[in-house]
Amino acid sequence: MPIPRLSAGDHVRVTVSATVVRHAPGQLELTPRTYIEYESAEDLEIEVIPGPFRRGDVISDGSRPLMRTVVVRDGITEAFWTAPDGAVVQDREIRPEAVRLLLRTA
Repeated sequence: MPIPRLSAGDHVRVTVSATVVRHAPGQLELTPRTYIEYESAEDLEIEVIPGPFRRGDVISDGSRPLMRTVVVRDGITEAFWTAPDGAVVQDREIRPEAVRLLLRTA
């Protein structure tokens, strides 16, 4: 998605899905090559995306609940999500920033 034309004073919300490389007071380094500097932690709203997921965990992908399904056949483990209508959803079909954990299995 292209970045729209921005001007000083515009209010924006920036969403970054990344892995933390380093965290220090006032600084956050993420992959790939993303750096955030801030004066106060209250300036940021950070949500840690839960994982790894286990069999039976339930998430929302922003549009529907999905349950983690793990199947072992002939020594090969396959993990995917199952929608309420029985549809199979692969990990690559879900935007990580949209994931909300609804239920964690023990």
